[in-house]
Amino acid sequence: MKAITQANLMSLLSDIKGATFATLTTATDARLKKTGNPFGSVRKVSRVNVCLGFQYENAVNRQRTREGAEADFESAPRQWGERISPMMIHHNGKFYLETKVEKSLGTTYLGSNNEEIPSEAVKPFLPARSSASRQETEKEILVRDYALDSILSVAVAGEEYVIVK
Repeated sequence: MKAITQANLMSLLSDIKGATFATLTTATDARLKKTGNPFGSVRKVSRVNVCLGFQYENAVNRQRTREGAEADFESAPRQWGERISPMMIHHNGKFYLETKVEKSLGTTYLGSNNEEIPSEAVKPFLPARSSASRQETEKEILVRDYALDSILSVAVAGEEYVIVK
C-alpha cells in the first residue's frame, strides 16, 4: 500500500482514461436526523466498488436496453458543481470524485469517540434515500459524488493507495 496526498490522488485520477473500476474506502458524515437521535455526530465508513470515468447517459441507456426498454434516456445537466474532468467536480472550493456505485462492500458507523455503533441502532435516524425517477429502470444506476477529503484509501489499476493529510 502506497501513501499519497490528496493532491497526488487528484493527479492519479486525472491520468485515468476511460471507464475504470476502483474500490474506495470513505468516511463521511452519516447526516442522522436530529430528533430523538441519542448518538450525536456519527461518521459512516464505507467500502464500495465503483466505476470511474463512466458516461452516465450511456450507463442508463445500456441498463434500459438490458431490461428491454428503449435506450432514449437523456441526462439533465449537473445540478451543482463544475465538471473539471470526466470524473472530477469542483464546488465551493472543494473537489469531488463522481462515481457509479457497482457494489457496497460494507458500512461501519462510528460515534464521536470512534466507538462502533450497530447499523440496526442507527437505521431509524438515517435520512430517507431518494431514487433517480427519470431513469425508468428496474435496477437504478447509482451515482455518488465523494469529496476528495472524505476518501481514506483507493485501490485502482492494481495498486492500493492510502490518502494522508
